[in-house]
Order: sequence, then structure tokens, then C-alpha cells
Amino acid sequence: MTEPFMLHQVDELVTRSHSDGITDLTAAALIGQHGRFLLVQVGSLEPNMTRAWSLPTGPVLPGETVVDGLRRILAKGFGYSDAEITGFLGTIDTDDSATRTFVFAISTGQPDGICRDGQIPHRWIDNITISDLVPVINPVLRTYYATDHD
Repeated sequence: MTEPFMLHQVDELVTRSHSDGITDLTAAALIGQHGRFLLVQVGSLEPNMTRAWSLPTGPVLPGETVVDGLRRILAKGFGYSDAEITGFLGTIDTDDSATRTFVFAISTGQPDGICRDGQIPHRWIDNITISDLVPVINPVLRTYYATDHD
């Protein structure tokens, strides 16, 4: 998918999201490498609190496009300043329907770059395990494989 078409499609979905009453937008990266995907652990750092596995994700800030937000999130939050957006995979809404996450396929020249930052618990897992740990990702995973990634 070429980036100009992708950006046009994403811009339309952002407009539709606001019309649907979605108040918060986030951007997420599906980073695949040799049939495995990167997940990071999110949630409370408090002892005895459950932490969940998620795609690298972050909020889109006011005045920022979803794509610019994704680039910022990947560079500042996860150390991927060389990330290339290779496709738009779809959206995922939260249970409360107040947040919509835009999911993109990402290629990076340094897939293990996140390993340099010991502050971010992470793991590389296969497509079956990611489906089990993050079941809401299944529709975007199907799109990922249908568009001939990895």
C-alpha cells in the first residue's frame, strides 16, 4: 500500500471516528520479524498488579496526525527512529468505545532495538500466541497476512 493512499484512508477514518463520538485516538505498531511479533508489557508497576501484553501503542496528541503520532511513539517510547510504515491494518475500539486504536504494519532495520532499553518488558511471539494474548488483534492480523507481509 502506498503511503499517500494510506494517509488519505487514515484521515477519512479519523474524521469518521470523531463523528462516531470517539474522544481518544491511539496508534499501534504491529512489528513483524521472521514470523514473530513484538509485544510490550503495559499496566501498573505496582506490586501484585496485573500487567497486560500489548502492541507498542501510545496516544495521539492534540494537533498531531495519527501517522505523526505513531512515528513519535515508536521513536521516543520504544527507540525505533528508523521505523517504516508499510501498511495500515485497521482499527480496534476499546470496550468503553471512547478510544480507537489505529494499527499499522511496521518494518524496522533494528528489530531488536527495543532490547537495549531494559525499562520496557517485551517479547517476540508467534502468530498463534499473539492471538491468544491479545485476541482483539485477530482482524488486523488477518489483514497483515492478506497484504503479504513478512
